[in-house]
Amino acid sequence: MKAKVTGVVVLFCLAFGVARAQVFIGPVAGGSFSWSSFGDKDLKDAYKLKPVWGYHAGAQLTFRVRKRFFLHTSILYATKGKVLEGKNEELELKARYNYIDVPIIYTVHFKGNIGKKPFTYFLGIGPDVSYWLGGKGSIENTDTHEFGENGSVVDYKVVFYKDPDQAGENEMVVKKPNRVQLGLNLTAGLAFEPARDREMFLTFRYELGHSFLSRETNGAFKPTYFEDPMNIRNHGFRISLAYMIDLKIEQRKKGKSTIKKNKM
Repeated sequence: MKAKVTGVVVLFCLAFGVARAQVFIGPVAGGSFSWSSFGDKDLKDAYKLKPVWGYHAGAQLTFRVRKRFFLHTSILYATKGKVLEGKNEELELKARYNYIDVPIIYTVHFKGNIGKKPFTYFLGIGPDVSYWLGGKGSIENTDTHEFGENGSVVDYKVVFYKDPDQAGENEMVVKKPNRVQLGLNLTAGLAFEPARDREMFLTFRYELGHSFLSRETNGAFKPTYFEDPMNIRNHGFRISLAYMIDLKIEQRKKGKSTIKKNKM
């Protein structure tokens, strides 16, 4: 219920801001470097986590709140993941997860100069809301060497809400996933004006994960008895490039006001 109320408030604030402000909209894409952290300290003694490369793409909406204060929000398809290796057992698990990400970032813009050339840079902070779509990966351990039908490495896909006892041969089941996950964004970037009424934003974003993938259940497999720890958080470093078009909302409003005055 709290999440729904928060979502409604955020959407209302965005709609109110868009109706009043200078608005930019356009595509955004970039690369990412993501990793995970354990919620259980004991797991750090048993496993080693390694980062993975990924990407994200979608649409961005930016509007000016005040003279040099902006609010940025995006709807992104994003990939995240991990490599899990056993310290005391033979194990290598590679996982790639798919998400819909909605970062909401409040930034402050500053003017600078390199020689005689002016430029704009910005700093920002804000929440990140992620919805876990699913994923896939591969696992290799002692069990897959013994029971694997197609070699020692077994590929799998992520399945939600299913009873682990009913898992298919190439499924990893997360019975009680936390599919809506929250995080915190810390950003810095540069803004360019390649042409009139156009803006390009180069953004460097550090994503600090807050929510576990699951608090209650691990990922269960067949044909291995190993369970993938799900009390982990996603973190990442992301670089994005957005090409934005000014919608000219402020100018259209001024035009309407002028027409009304002339009619009177």
